[in-house]
Amino acid sequence: MTRHLLYILLLTTVVLTSCSQGKTQGAEVEGDTLRLKYSRLLTVVEYGKYRTVDIADPWREDRTLHRYILVSDTTANHLPEGTIINVPIHRAMVFTTVHASLLADLGAMKAICGMADVRYVKRQDVRRMVADKIITDLGNSMSPDIEKIIDGNPDMVLVSPFENSGGYGKLDELHIPIVECADYMEPSPLARAEWMKFYGMLTGHEDEANALFEQVETRYNSLKTEASQLKDKPKVVIDLPLGNTWYVPGGQSTIGQMVEDAGGTYCFRNDKSGGSKALAAEVVVEQCEDADLWLFRYGGAEKTIATLASENKAFTHLKAWQDGNVWGCSTERTLFYEETPFRPDRLLEEFSNIFRNRSGEGQYFKKLK
Repeated sequence: MTRHLLYILLLTTVVLTSCSQGKTQGAEVEGDTLRLKYSRLLTVVEYGKYRTVDIADPWREDRTLHRYILVSDTTANHLPEGTIINVPIHRAMVFTTVHASLLADLGAMKAICGMADVRYVKRQDVRRMVADKIITDLGNSMSPDIEKIIDGNPDMVLVSPFENSGGYGKLDELHIPIVECADYMEPSPLARAEWMKFYGMLTGHEDEANALFEQVETRYNSLKTEASQLKDKPKVVIDLPLGNTWYVPGGQSTIGQMVEDAGGTYCFRNDKSGGSKALAAEVVVEQCEDADLWLFRYGGAEKTIATLASENKAFTHLKAWQDGNVWGCSTERTLFYEETPFRPDRLLEEFSNIFRNRSGEGQYFKKLK
């Protein structure tokens, strides 16, 4: 009896050891890290039948926001922990207009089966698909129609994460892969644009994404080089106050960097923050009083030099207002928010033209009268 018990214990030890060794070997498989030139949040590792995509937490250092396992071969086994997505996906639900526009540019628009916040869509081809009910209207992105999401049976849902959001409510309970699109937290325009490679991997349009990014990168850097040779670098103030609070882009924000890359001198260039700074309107006017150019984005009715003065008399102290060097971008009448995040080359070209010529009308901004 004792000998029999010892035999069982020995056999159990051997089996457990073998299982343990099997898991270790699976975890120790080495992959090839794909080189990303600009992104600071994405890490992509190729393992043959699958890839791991790690998104660094942009709000907490040394933490991972999410890990995705992109499986391209269904025979793949011993997968690491993470959210598994079989690629290419065929049905995607998108909670942001910018990512819907990007998927369309990559040739993956037919994969979009649902969208939230469709009232913000300006792109006509996407609007037609919504009108024809090819793309389901999911309602508000903060409280989407869960039943429509279930009925749509998507392979993934694209959402924008926020700091301390506490999760995605009922969406978390559906066991549908949630792709957290943290690209907007990247530290530079090209870093954000490089995320199109990730979205290309998800949709089976990797070649298209690589080709488009190469085009964006080449054009952006060419414009930046040209602008660096300019002697006249106008001082620029960005955006409008909301009430008496002016949310100015930080010195390290993508907009702040693009002003510099286009040959301008950003009013808050010495600021080290990457987000927005909430300042009193009077403080901004005082600090940017000698700004040569004023560019801002706005919604609602068209603006003129006169309407700006009626909104806030402090604006009349700005040199740019006095000289008539004010440009406005109506976000309701242009594709600014849908296009420029992944096509920063287009916005940089427009900034460069404004800074050099100080006249004319571009794709997004036009000079106020």
